[in-house]
Amino acid sequence: MIMEPVIAGAFYPGDPSILRTQIEKFLKKAVVENKYKNALGIISPHAGYTYSGQCAAYGFNVLKQKDFDLAVIIAPSHRHIGFWWSVGNFEAYRTPLGLATVHTESAEQLLDKEGFVFLPEVYRSENSLEVQIPFVQVIKPKAKILPILIGNQSRENSLYLARYLAELFKSRLDKTVFIASSDLSHYHNSNTATEMDTKLAELVLAGDVKNLVKNIETRAVEACGFGSILTLLNLAKILRFDKIENLKYTHSGEISHDYSQVVGYLSTVVYK
Repeated sequence: MIMEPVIAGAFYPGDPSILRTQIEKFLKKAVVENKYKNALGIISPHAGYTYSGQCAAYGFNVLKQKDFDLAVIIAPSHRHIGFWWSVGNFEAYRTPLGLATVHTESAEQLLDKEGFVFLPEVYRSENSLEVQIPFVQVIKPKAKILPILIGNQSRENSLYLARYLAELFKSRLDKTVFIASSDLSHYHNSNTATEMDTKLAELVLAGDVKNLVKNIETRAVEACGFGSILTLLNLAKILRFDKIENLKYTHSGEISHDYSQVVGYLSTVVYK
């Protein structure tokens, strides 16, 4: 089964040459230091490329430095609930840039564990995962992907997922990266959004899962993919990746020039 694109031509260009050119321009502008060959993964935004593509490029330029052949993409399900984790056990995921092959061996290993299911329908209306794939295709054309959607975002589920992923990939960390897909605050004015998102970014920088969860529960901070973020931070602790850097923060108002209701975007790397 091939997963066909559902947001090409909307969240990102449907024309392959235009899409590739846009991503390459984003990457060229996103200057990062050359010190991330041991990256574990990134937090990456998932809005339309017009708004968040440049921010996302910082994280993908970091991943480009690592010789990986598998990208595990962990993303929230915005429209479907009632499941813990859905593993996209497709043969491949199609974008305008071609087919991104799914690492079906690891997908099937996860599906043997409690709580993991394959629900094809949850991918057919979801942007959070798909927007990451063209970036992977540009920086590492031969890399395979493992798409995971989180249906129940919670501290407990994120910890369990991190433990499963650590167990599955601990022997091949040199060839694997993890992409935690999430936007930040939604539809506050730019001052409020920046204040909230700065607080979240500081908690992420400290790897402070406990207080990050507390602030999400009290709505002091927001992240629509907080389960993905918590999973990456828990992975870092389990696997002893002790360095975190926030690479870029921005919000939609900087593009739309409407500062009354914005969405926040953060690009972060975990490495050692």
